[in-house]
Amino acid sequence: MTGSGPVTTSITTRVKPGHEAAFEDFLDGMAVAASGFAGYEGVEIYRPTGNGDEYRIVYRFDADRSLRRWLGSQERESWLKRGRVHFAAPMETRFLTGLESWFTVPSQQGQPRPAPYKMALLTWVTIFPIITAVVLITTPWLVGVAVIPRLALTTAITVPLMTWVFMPRVTRIFAGWLYPDRLSDST
Repeated sequence: MTGSGPVTTSITTRVKPGHEAAFEDFLDGMAVAASGFAGYEGVEIYRPTGNGDEYRIVYRFDADRSLRRWLGSQERESWLKRGRVHFAAPMETRFLTGLESWFTVPSQQGQPRPAPYKMALLTWVTIFPIITAVVLITTPWLVGVAVIPRLALTTAITVPLMTWVFMPRVTRIFAGWLYPDRLSDST
């Protein structure tokens, strides 16, 4: 985990048969606990489909330091100790930042990635007004600058805005459209 800006951690685990209800209570408690930490931006829970037993939990925080506070907290450790009795396998954790978190998708079978046309359309609908604004704002200062350096500056401003400001919010707003079969909403 490096850099600044929003960060996402994706945790997967399998649940022991018959422990699903207790595990759901555990997840609720963990979500409430995480929401009390500075920088918390939400959690999404992807539940098993079909005969699966794997859960995927995605926590979003505003910055690395905020996520690290939560991950290193005694409160989280206490919840994990209570929850381990329900795990059929150890939890696996991945950290996502930047472009890879634009479209955080479930890793389980039965939870497909968003349709490519949806990702492309949503990216275009988001990036077009940002690029337009950046070009209009920077043009007065870049008169006489060659095209390539102007484009380099435009993209140097646009990519971080897309990555850390706009796409995390846009994908949450349009989650129902991107993932119509998703079994859980953000909390």
